[in-house]
Amino acid sequence: MPSPQKAHGKTHKHFQKYGKKYKDSDFGQHRIEKVEIASVKEIQKNLAEAEAYAYLADGIVYRVRVTLRKKPFGWKVVSWEALGKA
Repeated sequence: MPSPQKAHGKTHKHFQKYGKKYKDSDFGQHRIEKVEIASVKEIQKNLAEAEAYAYLADGIVYRVRVTLRKKPFGWKVVSWEALGKA
């Protein structure tokens, strides 16, 4: 299972890349300020789920669920879903 620090780093980097790719989304229009990990739990071997809060520059806060998969060279973000604005 990834540590909260590892989940934080992977999630923050993913949303930075997502904002660059999708400029019309909230993540593309507003820079991501910080990510706060609420919990990390193991779904099955080499697959984990992290619930987090993504803070954007304009004060928008998203509650997200990120799925991470263990690959040969570390953890990778497989998918994510927005659970709503907090």
